[in-house]
Amino acid sequence: MIEAMRLWNSRHGGLYVVQSELTPPNPYLNVPDRDPVTTSGLRLTMVNPAYMTRQMATTILEQTGIRVRMTSLKPVNPDNRADPWETAALQRFERGLQEYAEILPGSDAQIRYMAPLVTHQACLGCHESQGYRVGDVRGGISVSFPVAPIAAAVVPHRHTVLFGHLLSWAGLVALTIYAMRRIRTHVGALERARAEQERLVEVRTAELRAEAGERRLAESQLRHLVEATSGGIIGVDAEGCCQVFNPTAARLLGLADTQMLHGVQLAPILAGRSPKLASMLLNALDGVAQAEEAVALAVGAEAAVTAEIRVDPIVESGHVMGAVISLVDATERQARQREIWHQANFDHLTGLANRSLFLDRLERMLALQARAARVAAVLFIDLDGFKPINDRYGHATGDAVLVEVARRLSAAVRSTDVAARFGGDEFVLGVSDIASRADVERLAQKVLDAVGAPYRIGEIRAELTASIGIALFPEDQQSTDLLLAAADEAMYRAKEGGKARYCFYSPEESAKSR
Repeated sequence: MIEAMRLWNSRHGGLYVVQSELTPPNPYLNVPDRDPVTTSGLRLTMVNPAYMTRQMATTILEQTGIRVRMTSLKPVNPDNRADPWETAALQRFERGLQEYAEILPGSDAQIRYMAPLVTHQACLGCHESQGYRVGDVRGGISVSFPVAPIAAAVVPHRHTVLFGHLLSWAGLVALTIYAMRRIRTHVGALERARAEQERLVEVRTAELRAEAGERRLAESQLRHLVEATSGGIIGVDAEGCCQVFNPTAARLLGLADTQMLHGVQLAPILAGRSPKLASMLLNALDGVAQAEEAVALAVGAEAAVTAEIRVDPIVESGHVMGAVISLVDATERQARQREIWHQANFDHLTGLANRSLFLDRLERMLALQARAARVAAVLFIDLDGFKPINDRYGHATGDAVLVEVARRLSAAVRSTDVAARFGGDEFVLGVSDIASRADVERLAQKVLDAVGAPYRIGEIRAELTASIGIALFPEDQQSTDLLLAAADEAMYRAKEGGKARYCFYSPEESAKSR
């Protein structure tokens, strides 16, 4: 009823009463028009729900001897600060308890009862500044009164109950005597029934022993299964304390003695090995399941493991009872995936990007250059005189020469540029952010000088040159394929012009050749 009247007050924005000695202005109510004056000069003051509750509590105490008190963990009025018993009750309300009552023993034994005050929309006018939202527990109303009056009312009832028990006992004795006379003829049957009952008890005892043995066996098998599984399994209770920790999980996290972890808060330990895993565990204890395909786990000063991790809350009747962490070592799989990706995108001999990766990176580069209105270039490089080296000295020497050519080309360009081997003795460079045509000419000459330097492979000294075709973006072509085709065409003109030289793409020359 008190809460209903408080809600009525808050929905009406408070009520006004005449100022008096019993109802002076509320110093803890900071709202506009708190103390208006009527046209006749009568001074009023606003009574908000909290002030009204305190006034009502005084009246209730005078009339009934029942003490009503409004309290909070974050009171506006210091007089409303919770005492230890109320503090414990408020903390229970924040965890979902709907009411709390207790009999406090002593010479003046008290019955104490408390219910929470839940924030409604109408309450935010006064309490939004404290950070409360609709549905939050902002405090509670406690009621306390002496046990003695209730105990005094119970005593006559106890006498009545005792008298009724005595009458019942007398009737029971009479019935017992009557029954004993009747059952004498059935003693033999009862003895036989007792013997049969004992036999059934022995049978049931044997069954219970068998069930207990099966349960112990099942628990043992489950423990062995958890310990033998290839994945890591960790179980924690609702407080985040470790309850289950199998050897695989210990290995993945670099923990030696898992026995010492039992009953210990696990999140701080996990934070030192993987902040991500510690965060996932805390989220699961809040009821949020999470999964990650690749999480780095630090298991030592230099070692690290990549694991697939899933953290699921254990929920029963809407309450989180704990969480289970599943870990699968993905280090080797991640390494194999990286190796497969590298093999699919890089030339196995030179380590340069292959055609597929080059086209992808070139397309990205051209898109960035177009947005920035910058110039890019493609240099198509074909080695002059490589086939005689390959035929004369063998494929091993030829491969060594190609590896050295790739090294020299990588050294000639910036880290933001792209170098690739298209196959055989053909190489391609993708160059971005070109300021002028002279920049491309200097780079082309640098490549010619680098490729043209002598090669020493063991005792063999070999020499070769390069022919380079150059196409500019967006001046010559705008698409990746057309830009490569233009650079390839310019490279063939460089070969026809005497090799060991570079040539820019020319639309006029291209038209003549067609």
